Amino acid sequence: MPKFSDVKRYFGLAMRASGIGTIIGALPGTGGDIAALLAYDHAKRSTKDPEVPFGEGNKEGLVAPEAANNAAVGGAFIPMLTLGIPGDAVTAVIIGALFIHGLKPGPLLLIETPHLFWFTVGNLALANIFLLIFGLTGIRVFTKIVECPKAILIPLIIVLSAVGSYAIQNNPAHIYWMLLFGVVGYFMKVYGFQVGPIILGVILGPMMDSNFRRVMIGSRGDIGVFLWQFVSHPITLVLTISFTLMLLSQTPVWGFFKSRLARRKPG
Repeated sequence: MPKFSDVKRYFGLAMRASGIGTIIGALPGTGGDIAALLAYDHAKRSTKDPEVPFGEGNKEGLVAPEAANNAAVGGAFIPMLTLGIPGDAVTAVIIGALFIHGLKPGPLLLIETPHLFWFTVGNLALANIFLLIFGLTGIRVFTKIVECPKAILIPLIIVLSAVGSYAIQNNPAHIYWMLLFGVVGYFMKVYGFQVGPIILGVILGPMMDSNFRRVMIGSRGDIGVFLWQFVSHPITLVLTISFTLMLLSQTPVWGFFKSRLARRKPG
């Protein structure tokens, strides 16, 4: 059982991470992995003096991604119920099940069958309650997995990774690609490359490529029309401004403006 002092201390971080998870989960095509990585990055930025370095058992690094990962599940139901668009792989399966039963997810679902909407909300609430119960009661069992010897754990991971790589398209060449990228990942870890951005690139890369092709086809290759779509709608305008500020915050320009503002403040 966690101490009440820990619950009180990390409650604010958990709420912020849950907000991140809900927003990321509501974006179609994303999921808990991206939400957890962004929440972990937020925890690293917001924690000034961590008791333990991140990656070595830091509590903030555990609370933030887990809260975001759980919140992303509920967020994924938002586009599914309101627009009929799957937020992740799980909601895509649920949409298929609804179609099998003659129901069409989207705005009409809320109008024609409002009881189903509240039934779904109730299920999500019960799922969180039981997740808390099973998480607290089964923590002793789950910790045994961490204590598993590496001599057993690593071969098991390699075998499951090889089976998963082959099962995607039943192509033996994918196993060799898996081994190659495993070696590449090992050297990247040795030379201090950050794992989070690499995983985000692997997940978001195909999505960005397919959506870029779709937009370019819609704009018929006209760069002006393509760029106009970034600011032509309030939603895209807000996302573009947020993305631009996020990029600027990682450059020396942001630090320069912060220092100028700090000098102008009285006292």
